Parts: sequence; C-alpha cells; structure tokens
Amino acid sequence: MGGTVGMGGSGGMGGSSGSSGMGGSGGMGGSSGMGGSAFEPPEYGTWVKYEPEGATCSDGSPYAFYVEFSETSDNVIVYFMGGGACWDYESCVAGGARGAANPNGLPDDYANVHTMISGLPINVNQVYPLLNGDPAVSPMADWNKVFVPYCTGDVYAGTVVNTYEDPNGIEPDSVFRHVGHDNVLAMTEMLNEMFSSVPKLFVGGCSAGGAGALVNYYFLRTGIQGVERGYLLDDSGPLFPDQAATSRSLSLHDEVRIVWDADSLIDDAPQSERIRGDLGELNAVLAEEFPNDRLASTFFRLDFNFSLYSYERFWTLGDPSGALIPYSGDGLGLDEDLSTNRTAIHTLWWDDIDLLRAEYDADGRDNLGYFIPFYRNTNSSHCVTVPGFEDVEDPVTLFVTDFPALAWAGSEIEADGVNLRDYVDLLLSDDPLESYFEEEAEGPFVPCTPPADPEACEAAVNPPPML
Repeated sequence: MGGTVGMGGSGGMGGSSGSSGMGGSGGMGGSSGMGGSAFEPPEYGTWVKYEPEGATCSDGSPYAFYVEFSETSDNVIVYFMGGGACWDYESCVAGGARGAANPNGLPDDYANVHTMISGLPINVNQVYPLLNGDPAVSPMADWNKVFVPYCTGDVYAGTVVNTYEDPNGIEPDSVFRHVGHDNVLAMTEMLNEMFSSVPKLFVGGCSAGGAGALVNYYFLRTGIQGVERGYLLDDSGPLFPDQAATSRSLSLHDEVRIVWDADSLIDDAPQSERIRGDLGELNAVLAEEFPNDRLASTFFRLDFNFSLYSYERFWTLGDPSGALIPYSGDGLGLDEDLSTNRTAIHTLWWDDIDLLRAEYDADGRDNLGYFIPFYRNTNSSHCVTVPGFEDVEDPVTLFVTDFPALAWAGSEIEADGVNLRDYVDLLLSDDPLESYFEEEAEGPFVPCTPPADPEACEAAVNPPPML
C-alpha cells in the first residue's frame, strides 16, 4: 500500500519523488486535520501517490491515485479526472471514434506533472481549480485533496476485462481492462483508513470524471465511514433520463452497460431495479438516499464533446427527409464538421437537458440543483471546472500572475451575476440550493441551435475563406 511523495504542493510546478508508506501508528491530534485517525500522513501540502493492491489500468499496469493531506482541515475533496470513453475495437484500440485517455497506463508523478504550459510542468492544482490551494480560487483550498486519474475508458463504471478483435482481422486481439469501478472501490478502502472523521466530503470531476463522480458517489459516501455530510458536483458527465419519448441517450446507455458490465455496479447500488429501468434515475435515487447531502450537475448548453460521445454513433439524419433517426451502422452516424449534423447534436442535447431539468426540479427534491451556462470558447464548451484559457486575451500571463481571474473565466451566467465558483460556494453552504439556467444565447454557434438558421450555421461551422 505504499506510494511516492510528490513535491509540487498547492500551486507548485514539478517536484521529485521518494518512497512512502501508508502507515504510522501515532494519533494526529491538534490541528493536523485528520480527525484523530491513527493513520499518519507521510507529508502535508504535497501530492502523495498510492497504488491500491490489485488495481490496474486498461493495459494491466498499476493504477494509482494521489492525496494532498491538510494540516488544518478534516474535510475531503475527491476529484475525478476526465478523458473520454471507449467500448469497441475502433475506440479502445485503433485510436479512432474519439477514444479514452491513457490507454497505455498512467504517466509517473501524474499529479505534479499533469500537463505542460510554455514548457513548464503544471500540476493538477492548476489544471482543476477546485483542487487549488488559493482560497481566492477554491472554497476548499485547505481541505484534504484526492486526485483520481483515469485510464480505464469506462467513466469509472467498469467491472470487466474485454478482448477486442480487429474487425479486419489484421491486428492481434487486444485485452482491455474496463475496471474503473473496481479501482474506485479499492481506493475507497484506503481513503477510509486515512480519514476517520470527515465533516464534509465533496465528490466531483469533469466529463468522464463527472460521470464517474456520479456513479461512484454512493460507494464513496458509504465506504468512507466517517463522513457526516456529502456534496456532489457532476461536471459535464450527466446521466440523462433514458425512458421518456424524447430521451436521446438510451442507445449509449444500453451499449456501455453491456460492454463495461456496468450492471454489476448498479446491482450494488440502492434501488437497483429502479436504476436498471432508467439510468437517469440515479440522480433522484441519490437525492433520496442522502436527503441531507447536496447534489448538483453543471455543463454548458452548447457542450460539443460529451454530446458527441452521446449521439454521433447512435443517431443520423434520414435521407431524404433529414429527420433524426437512430443509427446502428459502423462508424459515425453524425459528422461534427457538417453544419446540419452540428444542429442535430445540439437538438439531441437540448432534448436531454429538458428531461434532466424536469427530474431535478420535481417537487421534494430540494437537495438537487444545476448550474447550466450557455457557451464559452474554451474546450468546445466542455467542462466548467477547468480554467477558461480561450476566454481571456492573455491566458499564459494570467496563469502566472492572476490565476483567480483565469480559473473561472467564461463560466458565468451574466443575467444572474453568478459564476461556477459562486455556485460551489452555494452548494457548500446551508442556504437553499438553487438552480441556474442561462437563457440568453451567445457565441458563434447560436444559429445551429433550435430553431436553426441553416445558412448562418453553415457559415459558423465552415467559415468562408478570408479574401
């Protein structure tokens, strides 16, 4: 159960490694922030790497998660990394049809060297502002922080090992371990040893990580036995209701439930038969099972990433009518580079948004909320909990000199004067949990939204060449 000690810390860049163990028999006492647990952190304010026994990535290499321990707080934030999804040879092995992050295992020291900006190694505290150590950036700046990397292609829902065969019979078979949920269970056992008293547990993530936070919330909430109250923020990984006449996500849900053996996860969840009948019911089930917890979803109305995963392989435009119809052929049914298809994607997404809002707004669900802005340039309007690099004039300068100004850029709903940081403050408070939905359209792709303007949409998607 050992790990390595990263030296980056909150807001640091880079670092070195050394070996560390799980143990320590001394009580923590004082202001150590460990709630009297017998577990003794090897270091504070730096990322410590842990490899749960038996946990693996899709290629069989060891899986790891990271913890940055606090000396001043017993609260814990668990943040799941995003990175796509896959469910067949083309997407999991061949590198097409979008695919998923880290199919060849996790890079070393992943929390400290998570990405590069202008040649500098950047750690996760700055890639994901909710993990940042500056209270001007995150309301959880002094909490214990857990970073959950992604390498299983299954939005942390899988419990199966698959063998994918090349449909052309050329390449050898490939073994792919969709064991994300199994890894989370192993991680949760270790977190339960580390944190014996947790007044507040916040679980979040973006994209695949948002979905992972949602589907694993029950298991973290009950598996860390000292939790007093929980908070959930599913960013850009929604589970939409899938049984209504206007549901658009059933084909995706049916596919991945089989391929990832996600029903094994469902079987261990409360009200499992209800969730089996409609995956989108998980939102309501969690609200009912934990009536004192506060659970929220956030995404952009013009998301053009998770929406592509959800629909482009399962829907197409009928010929010659142009009506949306289910698609079960090979490859893509919708092409993101065609303006008519972009309109189709937004139409499908908006149908599903309406269903999720109705579920959250139902009477008696005062602990469910949503924050849905319209659009931002950054990352194709995907993931609200990442910095708005493409929504400011000089992001590199801001990154170095004024990260709080960059962290939540483009996440605001202007009519209400609220950005995502403000909404997280509300989520963590005892004030009534409200929902926000941006009605005012903005951005270049408004003509592609219902009711579409085909000519203007074509100009936005495929701009004419500059003269």
